[in-house]
Amino acid sequence: MKKLSVLLILVMSVLLLKAGGEATSYVTVGDKTYFCETVRSGLLNLNLSMSDGTILKVPLNKVDSYSSKGRLFERLPVMCPGAPANCTALMEYVTSRNGLRLYKYCKVQEHGDLCINTYKKAHLEIEFFVFKDGKFYLPVNQANAEAILPFFGIKVN
Repeated sequence: MKKLSVLLILVMSVLLLKAGGEATSYVTVGDKTYFCETVRSGLLNLNLSMSDGTILKVPLNKVDSYSSKGRLFERLPVMCPGAPANCTALMEYVTSRNGLRLYKYCKVQEHGDLCINTYKKAHLEIEFFVFKDGKFYLPVNQANAEAILPFFGIKVN
């Protein structure tokens, strides 16, 4: 009887640990939040696999935030040189400390001029920004990265 109860407790604890380890995927659009099995990001849409087997397509420009595979993305203002005043993008949440939140912004960029042979073909650029209460606070660049990133617990080589 004791062996059976110990075995039952072990099985229940394994099931509870496994259930707690699953990340919840969701997408927020305006006032609605969609909980789903998986979220796949495309070029223009997010494809949501719902629990009943249906696929829902949501345009990326309407998404306010989403979570997939333990990663959180939120729509925030873009503070890059040359960006329009009301430009926003989905940025990945990295970490937070003392009310400040660090976000990663990835963009595909091409630079230069083909006529004077300074053209650089399209490549991925990653920028980090610090936000406080949902508002832009500070960009992370070459000059301040060695001070800001260790504050958030990120090692700088």
